[in-house]
Amino acid sequence: MDNKLKIIANYFGMDRVKFNESIAQYTSLNLGGPAKLFFIAFTKGEIIKMVKVCRELKLPFFIFGTGSKIMLSDIGFEGVVIKNRTKDIHILSIKGKVSKVGIGVDEALVEVDSGVSISKFVEFLDTQGLMADEFRQRPGSIGGNIFLNKSLQNKVKSIKVLNLNSSIEEIGVENLSFKKHIILSVALRIKTKERK
Repeated sequence: MDNKLKIIANYFGMDRVKFNESIAQYTSLNLGGPAKLFFIAFTKGEIIKMVKVCRELKLPFFIFGTGSKIMLSDIGFEGVVIKNRTKDIHILSIKGKVSKVGIGVDEALVEVDSGVSISKFVEFLDTQGLMADEFRQRPGSIGGNIFLNKSLQNKVKSIKVLNLNSSIEEIGVENLSFKKHIILSVALRIKTKERK
């Protein structure tokens, strides 16, 4: 396996990977032993490339976001651990009404990367005048919460995932499978704040 890890290190650059890195410092509970190889992905493209390489080399891999919903063994992980730090958030479209008094926005379709923390997502929604109250004080990242949070799932229009064939596909939340999909980004319908 060490030769395979060296292939990954050379492919991504020795400055981008760490060998036998303790995962504890990257999780909320400060738990977790060493990963044979540790990598922080800052873009969806880096996640896709790393997963493809791991699959081609038949190396076990594990992906996590903020580390608030996982508990890793102090024994460590005999493979590649990928910390998802993707951070893109943007508005895809808006929905509203035009009347005599002007244009009113009722809802926005927001695409957010799976590695974005819920707190950063709330900050974005606040700056855009969108409803964020139900997400406040929630730990974790968008990716982990999509699997677990019913309130967030109810707002999903579509999810971009990497499937078992390492192809990107767009699916509905009802088709999302923890065993089959790696979430890359999510399009969410978010209402605007009530005007006072």
